[in-house]
Amino acid sequence: MKPGRHAAPRLAAVGKPEIFMAREHLLTIVRQPEGQWTVSVDGRPLPGGFETQVEAWEAGVRSADLQDRLRTA
Repeated sequence: MKPGRHAAPRLAAVGKPEIFMAREHLLTIVRQPEGQWTVSVDGRPLPGGFETQVEAWEAGVRSADLQDRLRTA
């Protein structure tokens, strides 16, 4: 790399986010550069990463379901 030039910033995600609905909750699933998947429920990211998109989706659905149960309890 030439002096005075900076490396390109590392992208936070690979590809477009996948958007799903779980009742009235919005799940956003994104593949990270290191190969893991992350999920956000209503804009709030769940901790950690997941090996597959399906695992991320399942965690998002479980989280949305828990939020609904706590709201009605």
